[in-house]
Amino acid sequence: MLQKRRLTRLLLCVALAAAMLGAVGCGGGGSKEAGKVVIASKQFAESLILAHMAAQLIEAKTDLAVDISKIGMGATEMLHPALVEGQIDLYPEYTGTAWMVVLEGDVIHDRQEIFEKTKAAYQEKFNITCLDPLGFQNTFAIAMPKEVANERGIKTLSDLAKHNDLTFVGDSTTFTRADVYLGLQETYGIDMKQKVVDTAFFYDALAEGHGHVTTCFSTDGRLKEYDFVVLEDDKHFFPPYDAMYVVRTEILEKYPEVGEALKPLFNSINEEAMIDLNYKVEVENQDPADVAKEYLESRGLI
Repeated sequence: MLQKRRLTRLLLCVALAAAMLGAVGCGGGGSKEAGKVVIASKQFAESLILAHMAAQLIEAKTDLAVDISKIGMGATEMLHPALVEGQIDLYPEYTGTAWMVVLEGDVIHDRQEIFEKTKAAYQEKFNITCLDPLGFQNTFAIAMPKEVANERGIKTLSDLAKHNDLTFVGDSTTFTRADVYLGLQETYGIDMKQKVVDTAFFYDALAEGHGHVTTCFSTDGRLKEYDFVVLEDDKHFFPPYDAMYVVRTEILEKYPEVGEALKPLFNSINEEAMIDLNYKVEVENQDPADVAKEYLESRGLI
């Protein structure tokens, strides 16, 4: 009888231990699932690439699980509320968008000032941390064929203003908006011939000789495809749009290794490098995750 009781107690202890181990494995403090970071992005190539870079670095450098199902989720108007509400934890954003769209601030032309003000306001209003800029900005810009720019000795928008015999290509709103052509007239004295085409054909119009200058985004991958050069905005007319990651502060406090994992990207990607990465996705149709991985591996980061 005594042996039977001892055997019963032993079996109970074994069962209890198994139950405790099962509880830990199914969601206790030591499981990988308990530490998860949800990463999101906008729907264009650059945002997709940057989001995958963050996901791959966090996955490689930490023990946290990474959820990438929200990459490609949508625009700032969708991503920011989701971040505030805790539905997502991190996504790539731009200082100009955060300041003027989310915070509805007045235009600031100084890159450091707009970052510092955005960072402070995001922390105070939303408990969101703006991590350090990645080193490049994707802002509104003016581009032209490299061959024409070299022939004319044009490197800046001030240089461009001396060549009003050139033709500026834009759509129906380009020449009526204060933040595009009208503002360029006021700031630089640009007064060119105008050619109106559909937005999708700006680059084609220049390539086919129907004009010489057009608007673009400064890290557009198609700039490389068409061999166009972005002119320096030497009077800082266009607002800065420095790329950065925005993260729920709660996540950084709980998992400080997230911020540490992303540090190697801070101030490390320039416009030329981002154009090359975007080109691979936009023109060569490579997968953004593969492009991100190749870049990180080439830098020895993963």
